Amino acid sequence: MEFFIDRDPFLKVLTRIQSVVERRNTMPILGNALLEVAEGELIVSATDLEVSVRTLTPVEMVVPGALSVGARILFDVVRELPAKAIRLRAEGERLLLTCDRARFDLAGLPAEQFPKLPQPDGEFRVSLPQPVLSGMLEKTHFAMSFDETRYVLNGVFLQLTAAEIEGHPGRARMVATDTHRMAMMEKPLDGPLPEDREAIIPRKTVYEIRKLLEEDELTPELILGPTYLQLVKPELVLISKVVQGRFPDWRRVVPTANTVRLTTAREALHQVVKRISALSHEKTLGVRLQIEGQRMLINSNNPEQEMAEEEMAVAFDGEIPITVGFNARYLREILVAMSGDSVQFAFKDDESPVLVFDPERSDALFVLMPMRV
Repeated sequence: MEFFIDRDPFLKVLTRIQSVVERRNTMPILGNALLEVAEGELIVSATDLEVSVRTLTPVEMVVPGALSVGARILFDVVRELPAKAIRLRAEGERLLLTCDRARFDLAGLPAEQFPKLPQPDGEFRVSLPQPVLSGMLEKTHFAMSFDETRYVLNGVFLQLTAAEIEGHPGRARMVATDTHRMAMMEKPLDGPLPEDREAIIPRKTVYEIRKLLEEDELTPELILGPTYLQLVKPELVLISKVVQGRFPDWRRVVPTANTVRLTTAREALHQVVKRISALSHEKTLGVRLQIEGQRMLINSNNPEQEMAEEEMAVAFDGEIPITVGFNARYLREILVAMSGDSVQFAFKDDESPVLVFDPERSDALFVLMPMRV
C-alpha cells in the first residue's frame, strides 16, 4: 500500500472516527483504524463492535493495499503536520509516513485481523433534512438515561408514522426519558413512507450522529432494519446496532389534568435559574419556585445555610399559590432545548409531573418531575 494525500482531507476522515474508537478495550485491534486504498480512494474504518464508521476520500494511489494502525496516534501525528502533501507507505506491518521533512514509522496490524464491519439488514429508507434531524436530536438527547439496568431508555426513541396527518404524508417523532424528565419532538415528513417503523437509537450512536451532522447541511439517509440502522451521507456511512426492546408508551407520561398555567420569558428564567443554582446542594441541585399572583420567587440554599433568591414577573392563572422544587440542571436543559421567547408550565398541584412547552409551538413538549427541596 502506498499513496499521497493532502493533510486537511486526511485529518477530516481521521477526525470522524476518533470518538468511535474505544480508548480502553479487551481487543487491541479495536483501537486501530483500517486504511484501505483502491481505485484512487482511501477508505478509513473504525468500530467498537456496536457502532462502526466507514468514510472515504480521494487520494493519489501508487500501490493498492490495506493496513490497520492505531487510530489515536495517527490522528495526533497528522494533526500536527503542516498543511502539505503526505506520503504513506506500508512495509510489512509498519506504516511509514512522511510530510515535508518529518518522518514517522508507526506500528500496524494486518488488515485481516480487523473486525469485519456488519452487513446491515435494513431496506426501510427515509431521508430527513439535516436541520430537521439535527434539531430533533438536539431537543431530546439530553433526557436519555444513563441507568444501564434500564437499557431501553439508554437512547432516543425514533418513531416514523406513515399515516397522513394535517396534509403531510407522514411524521417523524423522537422521544427520550430517564424517568425524571421526558423530551418529545416531532416533525412532518415531505415524502410518503411505505409503513410505520420504530427504533431505539443507542446513546453513543446519538452522539456520533449529532457530530457527523454538524459537518454540513447535506440531507442524510436513514436505513432501518430489525437489528441495525445506517446513516448515509456522501463519502460516509455510520452503522449501528439498535437497542433491542420495547420503549415505554411515552403518551402515558404526558399529564392530561394539568390546567393551571404559568407563562414567563424563557431566557430570563434560564438566567435566573443559572444564578440561583450556584448555591444549590451539589448532589440534588434543587431550586424552589414559589408562585403567587403575578410573581414567582426562585430560591435555593445549601447545608452551609447559604441562600439565594430572585423574583420574576409571570402570568399565572392559578387561584391558590404553588410551591414546587426542581432539579436545576434538568430545568435548565429543557429551557436551553427550547427556542421560543416564552415558556409555559402546566401544573396540577405541587407534587405532580409538570408539562413544559412553548405556547407558540406544538411540535415539542417536555415533562419534568418535581422534587423535594
